[in-house]
Amino acid sequence: MNITIIGSGPAGIYSAIASAKLGNKVRLIEKNDKLGGTCVLYGCIPSKAMLHPLFLKYFAEETGRELNFSFSEIQKIAKNVVNKLSKGVEYMLESYGIEVIHGKAQLKGGNIQVGGQTIPSDKLIVATGTEKPQIEGTIASDDLPYLDKEFSKVLVIGGGVGGVEYAWLLKMLGKEVSIVEKSDSLLPYLDEDLKKAVTAYFKKIGIKLYLSSEITLGDKPRIGNEELPQFDIILYTFGRKPALEGFEELPHEKWVKVDKRMYTGVNNIYAAGDITGTFTAHEAIHEGFVAGLNASGIEKYYNPEAVPKVIYTEPQIAYVGKTKGKCVKINMTEIPRAIAEGLTEGFLKVCTEGKKITGAVAFSHDAENIITLISMFINYGIDIDKAIDFIEPHPSYLEAVFEALLRLNS
Repeated sequence: MNITIIGSGPAGIYSAIASAKLGNKVRLIEKNDKLGGTCVLYGCIPSKAMLHPLFLKYFAEETGRELNFSFSEIQKIAKNVVNKLSKGVEYMLESYGIEVIHGKAQLKGGNIQVGGQTIPSDKLIVATGTEKPQIEGTIASDDLPYLDKEFSKVLVIGGGVGGVEYAWLLKMLGKEVSIVEKSDSLLPYLDEDLKKAVTAYFKKIGIKLYLSSEITLGDKPRIGNEELPQFDIILYTFGRKPALEGFEELPHEKWVKVDKRMYTGVNNIYAAGDITGTFTAHEAIHEGFVAGLNASGIEKYYNPEAVPKVIYTEPQIAYVGKTKGKCVKINMTEIPRAIAEGLTEGFLKVCTEGKKITGAVAFSHDAENIITLISMFINYGIDIDKAIDFIEPHPSYLEAVFEALLRLNS
């Protein structure tokens, strides 16, 4: 079977691998010279490469030492990592016998065309991702790893996931950072305890917050009648749009519509990743994997209910499911490992209905692993009685999970 995939981000890569492993002839079309999509070239990979030395700085400061990095230094690290990983994607696809075609693809009458030529396809998987916002006078997070400009004062528009992560990064670089958010807290759509804690922490570390505020951009940005101070850069952190150019005939309102098999309902076309309205690379990976299997004739469903989400500040911010029902909160001041390392900022909150774990949030060091463990319990339907049998190493931050389950099981 001929399967054609459009886009080489996480969704495209893993739909290609899933399809190729089943013996299909797979072609992957990428409009850019480099492979990897937004994640590898502009998003999660360069941002984590830039964050890594800043975590070292944070931990050094927690022990009373000083460690500093310049913006150009962390940019250089990020660019090197991007080049290595993009090349790694190329080698990985080659190892599976996947043909890569560079060019701009478009869908016409159910067929894929590149440069006026039709690519023979029995099934199509569209994984074209999203496009950054284009707001005059601002930059997007995509631009930050490649920004060639000296700056010291930054205004971040939006206090959601991207705004929080990049504001922390820039603050750790010694920049003067402000955030404008139209709601009355950062991360306004998340758990009440979590958003209150994160908002208070950002104020504590010296990030200026303009909450319950909407900005008017122009030569002199304003909030209401208040003229804001001059900023060197303005970082716009939301408003990404699906990359639909050439694929307008797919069913969509804003995002492309798919069922739990990632099928669009049109001919033999599937879609996966950010174009469907998901915003993490790990969601895209698993959507792509599911799309590749279904396009190959193997029925597999994508389950979005227990996806762990992580914001890579320090302390980390992570969450899964819904914090509803009976909840308990474990402060990190109760966890021996956190006390030993002096990283007692934050908490874990776990919620249940009966014996079923419904969700959790964590604001702590190692929050991603704490929440990933809980997401596994939720995904596999492991109730409190079974989850409590999981043996965490001692001393570890994972012991916060055991402490929470003990209290919920009373």
